[in-house]
Amino acid sequence: MQKLSIIIPVFNEADTIAEVIQIMSDLELVNGIDKEIILINDASTDTSKGIIEQAIGASHIPIKHINHELNTGKGGAIHTGIKEASGDYTIIQDADLELNPQEINDLIQVVLDGKADIVYGSRFLKKNQKGGSFLSNMANGFLTRLSNVTFGIKISDMETCYKLVPTDVFQSLKLVEKRFGFEPEITAKLAKHKHLKWAEVPITYNPRTEEQGKKIGWKDGFRAIWCILKYGLSKKK
Repeated sequence: MQKLSIIIPVFNEADTIAEVIQIMSDLELVNGIDKEIILINDASTDTSKGIIEQAIGASHIPIKHINHELNTGKGGAIHTGIKEASGDYTIIQDADLELNPQEINDLIQVVLDGKADIVYGSRFLKKNQKGGSFLSNMANGFLTRLSNVTFGIKISDMETCYKLVPTDVFQSLKLVEKRFGFEPEITAKLAKHKHLKWAEVPITYNPRTEEQGKKIGWKDGFRAIWCILKYGLSKKK
C-alpha cells in the first residue's frame, strides 16, 4: 500500500469539522504511506461550508473538496468520494469526533502484515469501553448478527464507519443506497467477493447524543434490515 484515500462526508458538522480537518491533515500513516483526503460537503445548511473552506485554506496539505448542490445523504456523498479516490485503499472518516483517526493505522497494519484484504474497525472488541445507549447497542448487535447469517460472514460490527477496502474493489461495486443503508449494502456486496480475506481490529468509540448531532434514527434501523435482506439475498455484486 502506497497511498490511502480518506473520504469525509459532511452534512451540518460546523461544531467539529474544522478539528477533524486538522487532525486528518496532521495524521501520519504507518510505513510512510501517502494519504489523499477527499471531503464532500453534502449541501450543508449550517455554517459548515465556510468553516471547511477556512480549515482547508489553513491546512498544510492539499485536500480535495467537493460541494454537492443538493443533499444526497451520507451514502450519496460517499459515492462521490469513491469515484474520486486514487489510493490503493480507501477508508471513510465521519465528520465528527466519535472515532480516533490514529487507529486507522491499526487497520492498515493488518493489510501490511498480509493478514487480510478488507479490515473493519469494531467498536465492540475493545475491552472496558463505554459504548452507545443500551437500545443502540442492541440494534447494532441485531443488525450485525442478521448480516452474518445473511451474508455468510463473521464480524462483530457491521455498522462501523471504519471499513478499509481496496479502492478497485470499492469502485467495482454498483452502490445505490444514499443514506445509512450504505453500511449494510457495502458489507453485503463485499461479502460476495469470496476470494477476499476479512479481519477486524478494536477501535475506540465516543458516541454522540442526538442533541450533539447524532443523525441516525429508528427509521434508519428498519431501512438497514431491508437492505441486509435485499442485498444479501441478491446475487448481484
